[in-house]
Amino acid sequence: MTVLPHSTDALHRLSDAVDGFLRGEKEFNLTDPSAHMLVGGRFRTLGAQIGSSVLAGVPDEDIAAIVQPARSACGRSPFMRDEQEWARGYPSDFRLVEHVLAQAVEAAPGTLGWHVETNLQNSAITQQLRNRVMHQARLISDVLTAPRSGPRSVLVIASGAAPDLRHIPPGTVRPGDRFVLTDVDPDALELAQKRLGLLNGFTTAVPGNVFRALPRLAELGPFDLVLVNGLYDYLNDRAAVRLTEAVLTRLCRPGGTFYFSSTKTGNPFRWSLEYLMDWQVIERDEPAVRALLPGRPVSVGYDPTGLALLTHVRA
Repeated sequence: MTVLPHSTDALHRLSDAVDGFLRGEKEFNLTDPSAHMLVGGRFRTLGAQIGSSVLAGVPDEDIAAIVQPARSACGRSPFMRDEQEWARGYPSDFRLVEHVLAQAVEAAPGTLGWHVETNLQNSAITQQLRNRVMHQARLISDVLTAPRSGPRSVLVIASGAAPDLRHIPPGTVRPGDRFVLTDVDPDALELAQKRLGLLNGFTTAVPGNVFRALPRLAELGPFDLVLVNGLYDYLNDRAAVRLTEAVLTRLCRPGGTFYFSSTKTGNPFRWSLEYLMDWQVIERDEPAVRALLPGRPVSVGYDPTGLALLTHVRA
C-alpha cells in the first residue's frame, strides 16, 4: 500500500472508524431496535473518515481496501447489497426507489444490516428522494387543476414505476388527458402499469434510452409538463445540456413547464454511498444548474432536507 506521509493520520483514523463500526456487533444489543441510533452514529463517523481520507489524498484503491470489511458487513442488508451489485445493471434502480418510498427494512431484525438499513431509511438522504417524488406529484396535480378547457399532457422521463403519478386521484383526470412514461428499464414500466389502476387508460409507456426515444416522445407531445425523475444525477454536463435542449425545443408546449431535480454539492452522505454502496451521483450547485440553461428563466429551489435542487423552467 503506497501512502503519502501527510495521509498516514487519515488512514489510521479511517481504520479506527472501520473497527469501531464492526465492533458494534459485539458492543451493542442489536436485538434492541433503538440500537440503530448507536449503529447510525458509527456509520456516519465512518462516512466522515472516508471523506477525510479522500481530501487527504489517500488513493481510492487504498480507501476501498480498508473499508472492505465494513462494506461486506453492510452487504448483509439487501437494500445495500443490491446497490453494491447494481442488480439491474444501473445505480438507484426502480426497485431501490420503491423500497425507499415504502420505508421498508428487509434485513433480518437483530443484525447489523437491519440497524444500518433502518438508519438510512430514517435519514435525510432517503427522505430527499421521497420529497422529490411528492414534489413531482404536486406539479402534476397543479397541471390537472389549472383552469384550462383542453386536454392536459404530462411526460415523465426516467419514470421508474411512476410513484409520482400514482398519487394522482383518477377523478381529477378528464377525457383526452395523456400521461407518457419513459424509462430505460421495461420492468419499471410494467410495474407502473400494475400499480396505476384507472390511470392506465390515460397512460402510454415508451421504453428505452431517452435520447433514442425522442422522436417517439415528440410524436406524443407537445406536453404541458415534462418531469425528469433524478436522471440528471447521472448525466454529465454535455448530456444534461443535450437533454435539456431537446425537452425545451421538441417536447414542451410553449409556456409549458420543464422540471428536473439534482443532488446538491456538499451532500454529507456522499462518501458512505460511494464507498459502501457504489451509489455515485453527479452533484451540482445552483450556478452549475443554471449553466445548463443559459439565457433561460430558471427557478431553483431546495427540498426540505436541503440535499436536492429542484429546478423549474418555463418553455
